[in-house]
Amino acid sequence: MATRKFHRQTGVTLIEILLTLVILGILTCTALPSFRGIMQSTQARSARDSLMTSLNLARTSALTTSNHVVLCPSEDTQTCSGKTSWQSGWIVFQDSNGDNQRNNNEPLIAITQHQPAGQAIMSTEGRTHVTYRPDGSASGTNVTISFCDARGAALASAIIVNNAGRPRTGAPSATQAAAACAAI
Repeated sequence: MATRKFHRQTGVTLIEILLTLVILGILTCTALPSFRGIMQSTQARSARDSLMTSLNLARTSALTTSNHVVLCPSEDTQTCSGKTSWQSGWIVFQDSNGDNQRNNNEPLIAITQHQPAGQAIMSTEGRTHVTYRPDGSASGTNVTISFCDARGAALASAIIVNNAGRPRTGAPSATQAAAACAAI
């Protein structure tokens, strides 16, 4: 009498594959919104850190060169725009003649270009630049530079530069956050 051997088949069925794809799709749809929030938070932090680095560079340059150094928003990477909007980028330059505007003979120290879309960076009304004196202090009044993205004013952040020239991170006032968020 012959013995029958049964071979067990291995593999997955079409139903198992479809079920796996459906579960994967559901997980992706639930995770995507939180991933978008993480990306926006990272972009906002990156822009804030970049501006903080430029402020520290400007202050250090003023101290080491014993000259006025200006940080200002720029749309063409060569001159100050004269605006309170910083999302197009900014420049740091040595201001030899003290006019707070870059002339062709004044050296550029740093250039930072376009920030991510969907993000607004606005300085205090009327504050279109930060000037560091040779002693490291900032001329004028305190300036707050507010950062806002599509998540709204509740999650806005800011860099505040005091008259001593020290920049620090903090929260903008409700008015400043609303103004920055309106620019998106």
